Amino acid sequence: MNTEKIRVSIETCSCTIVGTVHTPATSYRSRLSDLLNQKEATFLSVTDAAVYRLDNMEEPAYATPYLAVNLSSIEMVRPLEEG
Repeated sequence: MNTEKIRVSIETCSCTIVGTVHTPATSYRSRLSDLLNQKEATFLSVTDAAVYRLDNMEEPAYATPYLAVNLSSIEMVRPLEEG
């Protein structure tokens, strides 16, 4: 399946996650909001993720190739500009 990559910043009450989410390349369900509003999903898959503590945004607490983020813990998601 072809996907489009969206680099995002995800804020929870305990950390900020910077990583990549993947949406279908087709126009159906291809927006970031579609990923976040899936009724059948409980987790958001994030690749190339860096997790930052709220008290230290200068360097990540850890990085991982894959992270599953519980949708109910997300307070805010914003796309990041590539470049």
